[in-house]
Amino acid sequence: MTETTRLTPPPGYGPIALLDRNRHAGLGVRPDLDFAWAKSLNLAFLTSAELARAALDYPIAFVRDTAGGDLVPVAIFGVRTQQNLFVDGTGQWRQLAYVPAYLRRYPFCVAQATGGPPGAEAQSLICVQEDQLVPSSKPLFNAQGEATNAWNPIRDLVEAAEAARQRTLKLVQEINALGLIIPFAPISFPNTSAQLRLDGLYQIDPSGFDALSIDQLSALRGDALRAIYAHLLSLGNFSKLLELAVVRESVATPSP
Repeated sequence: MTETTRLTPPPGYGPIALLDRNRHAGLGVRPDLDFAWAKSLNLAFLTSAELARAALDYPIAFVRDTAGGDLVPVAIFGVRTQQNLFVDGTGQWRQLAYVPAYLRRYPFCVAQATGGPPGAEAQSLICVQEDQLVPSSKPLFNAQGEATNAWNPIRDLVEAAEAARQRTLKLVQEINALGLIIPFAPISFPNTSAQLRLDGLYQIDPSGFDALSIDQLSALRGDALRAIYAHLLSLGNFSKLLELAVVRESVATPSP
């Protein structure tokens, strides 16, 4: 790494640094870490392996990754900007709701380091939000900089999530190549005048999917078809989000 290397933190994270087994020796993750850090995070990236489970709890949409411009699937947590209806006032995630790997890996991530020679590829580096590490009796690395049993499962999760992210990018590219991903239109809800604008979010075009030829459907791999169905089935959860928002706002502003 050079002095010009820049590490861009993922959404919701604070400043990150390259995880260093010597500099971070003797440190572990804060024992009181909860999900308060995500209280203003109204969406999180999903991998294709998570879509079926996440579709039971959240609407799933697609957004353009700010790093590379790729379309990626996300779980939606709120109906307003910086609103997360699945984190309560004590920093706990909503009971029984699926917790995406994006959240479970925090405060670690894989960042793409830029700033090298012109034309050089970005490096994938395991990074950490350093203010979430504290001196610990169960450190990630011992005094000699050797990985401990506390680090191994975290490393496995971070590396598996990154590998799944790469597979998901290819899968979404396969779907998008058929022209199936389009911007969301505003969503209207039955028995209410409420309308939800979804600027910057994309969805599978149901009409376009129905119009695919047999050959086009046959060309889609099983994972791609499962992703499409999970997304389409998840859209009913927008009504669930609206209900959660109404409940939270009624609690925040009790009747006089």
